[in-house]
Amino acid sequence: MRSRAALVAALAVVLAGSTLHVGAQPKTTITLWYPAGDVAAGPVSPLHDPALFQPFEATSNIHVELVGLDYDTMEQKIFAASAARNVADIIFIDHSWASGFLKEGMLEQVAPAPAKRWLAAVSPDVAALSDFGGGTMYGYPQMGYDVYALTWNKQQFREAGLDPNRGPQTWDELRADCRTLARRDASGTLTRVGFAIRHVGEPHGIVDKFAWALWGAGGDLINDPNALRGGRVMFDNAAGRSALQLVLAMLNDDKCTSLNFPDPRAAFLKGIASMQISEAVSIRARQPKEAPTMPWQTGWGMEVPPVPKVGDTPVTLLGGWLFSVPKAAKHKEAAWRAIEWLSTEANDYAIAARFGMTPRYKTNWTKEPFKSDGYDQALLKIARYGRRYPMNLGLDGVMQALGAAIQKAWHGEAGVDQALAEAAAAGNKAIADAAK
Repeated sequence: MRSRAALVAALAVVLAGSTLHVGAQPKTTITLWYPAGDVAAGPVSPLHDPALFQPFEATSNIHVELVGLDYDTMEQKIFAASAARNVADIIFIDHSWASGFLKEGMLEQVAPAPAKRWLAAVSPDVAALSDFGGGTMYGYPQMGYDVYALTWNKQQFREAGLDPNRGPQTWDELRADCRTLARRDASGTLTRVGFAIRHVGEPHGIVDKFAWALWGAGGDLINDPNALRGGRVMFDNAAGRSALQLVLAMLNDDKCTSLNFPDPRAAFLKGIASMQISEAVSIRARQPKEAPTMPWQTGWGMEVPPVPKVGDTPVTLLGGWLFSVPKAAKHKEAAWRAIEWLSTEANDYAIAARFGMTPRYKTNWTKEPFKSDGYDQALLKIARYGRRYPMNLGLDGVMQALGAAIQKAWHGEAGVDQALAEAAAAGNKAIADAAK
């Protein structure tokens, strides 16, 4: 078996294999906008490597300029830049943003022939993220699973007398473990939460870290996840209330979580949160630098989020980021060429292996290092319970409304019933407006 480290030198050859001298012709420069933070699904984002597209540039006379943007403002920047017709040629976008862009007619469609080949070649979860209905694609998903998982600090579990190799399986166990793991100073102030929550910031990010509870309780964002138009929200009900009340119980009754702690990933890596639910790849990427004494497997564990009760089927968010081309782009043909180069089977393997990501092609999953890598296989197991967001053109408005409702309910600015009712009204309006 070849290790991931042993493959790096060979992969450089694969990436550069077809490089030829193309002369001194002037290059076309295209821009690629991506979020500059740690959203990429791997220990190190390929988009942080300025040499990523060098083999492509050497044979194409196309230069790809990588531009990092702030995640919290990136979606609105794309809307504004598209309207002003000064948007990037390639946009690396959160899958949940796509519906808002499609509603405004902002995205180019992938040509039918390459879309058909892609959907047949990639794994089922990647195909689900790619297909917007009837084989229609508006971009290529990134390599790497952007799947949400429960992560826990194994040393803190040991110290609290809990099994370090088993996370809580049900909501009752989550609450019990949260109470057991929380720590306070002499004044009674929490110094470590048992379970960290995302309760402020961009509404999409808040919903991302809440979806597991909503879906687990039997709710949903929209009743038909595959319809582009029409439908209604499915969270102003018993499922939505129970999901919100789960966190409120940990806040107000168990007093084992808090609204005064940082983002759950940061809190977890600082050691001031014993558990959290977010993108597993983010923890994997940040842990070596931010928590070097808490390595994967011996220092932290991960598995699918807990279910409401024994016997329920786990469910979690299978998110993704798409390489897409805006209709307002100035160099569309060059942009598609760059994306398609990045998305060949050979480059999918080479880049995923080099940067510690999971591949997209079914054939690449049968090869080392992915076939035997413990972390990759753990992600694959969790991804089997993954669910993508609905395709509805009104999804962006629904996400904005529900994200605001979660903040209001947890911060005590509105009761659960009121917060969900207001969000449902706004969400249903967004769906209706998008269907016009």
